[in-house]
Amino acid sequence: MFDGWSYPQVLRVIGQSLEERGVQDFSLVWQDGEFLLQGKRVLPAEQGWIDRFLGRKIAQVEHKIEIHYDLKSVLWLQIRGEGMRKDPNQIPDYFRLSQTLRTVGNYVESRGVPLLSLRRAGGMLYLEIAERSGKPRVEEHGVGSFENYFLRTYLSRRKDRRA
Repeated sequence: MFDGWSYPQVLRVIGQSLEERGVQDFSLVWQDGEFLLQGKRVLPAEQGWIDRFLGRKIAQVEHKIEIHYDLKSVLWLQIRGEGMRKDPNQIPDYFRLSQTLRTVGNYVESRGVPLLSLRRAGGMLYLEIAERSGKPRVEEHGVGSFENYFLRTYLSRRKDRRA
């Protein structure tokens, strides 16, 4: 992981990047000093005039993507993301990918173990973490299972901000 950065910070930034690109399902791996993301984004296919005239539904096309997030990229995305954030007192939307990944980052950080990989497939998250013994372990979580954890950490941060 990047020195001086926390998992919640980095994963939130990556989540914002994925939201902009329309990526939902992906695999994120830490390797060679950077996060490597492989995923797919679903885009509407171009609709011809005849299709519009006949009222045909727009087909969707999947595009595979690969993104390398090195420290420089994460820093740039963090600065850009700060400018786009709204009211800090507003309750964030947990179901936005950036907030879900931020919550996963908080969860991993609270465990005190390194994150080896993270995969999202539909409504499931698969976290590969290194146990204290060094042995890798995969945890399977429903996306919604982190919602209570999100609320606890959000309320704790809000309480700390007011103090």
